[in-house]
Amino acid sequence: ISITMAEPTVRMLGKRSSRAIVYGNTATPFGYKRESDGHTHSWTVFVKPYHYEDETRWIKKVQFKLHESFANATRVVEQPPFEVTESGWGEFEVHIRIYFTDPNEKSVTAYHYLRLYQPVVTMPDGSNIVSFEFYDEIVFNEPTRLMWGALSAPYKKCDRARFTHDLRGQKEQVLEKIEAAKGELGREIEDLRESLREAHRLMLKYSDILEDSAPGTPRASVSRN
Repeated sequence: ISITMAEPTVRMLGKRSSRAIVYGNTATPFGYKRESDGHTHSWTVFVKPYHYEDETRWIKKVQFKLHESFANATRVVEQPPFEVTESGWGEFEVHIRIYFTDPNEKSVTAYHYLRLYQPVVTMPDGSNIVSFEFYDEIVFNEPTRLMWGALSAPYKKCDRARFTHDLRGQKEQVLEKIEAAKGELGREIEDLRESLREAHRLMLKYSDILEDSAPGTPRASVSRN
């Protein structure tokens, strides 16, 4: 019997990478209330890369958790486009969980409130649909070597006409939040380091006290004349 040992997980220490994504939904009204189930809209909830790239290099699958009233409320999509199309009459929160090609990287979860009525967007052909898109970035701090290789693949920059909304403002806000979070994390790390240094100083201090008070510890005697 031969046993194949799993290779140890190697992380890229000091390395950081990110991937921009867009998630949201589109919706189109039927124009009537369907008699069989009362549904009024068809809709699609989605996750897609912001730039032109092969997202299967780093995304393994996406799980969409719909409202419990739907049959098979948890949908798993393993190939792009990562989206679910359904029909309904009400708005609700969709849990979107993204799994990565390297299982050693923890999955991430986004929360999207499905919109059926606003905002209305006019398409190039003159038709109106409901469309909501949200820009976000997934940050990989010290990813595994396998993940680092996947994230290092080249991609083509985004064409803004690809989306129904101008996401530049959202992008700037997300980047500002990331920078603020990095600064806050740096301050917390420095506070932790100072706490560790102080704890080390106290350990040395009390270690000396314990040694001085231990039985048999020689002491210098001072004679007074």
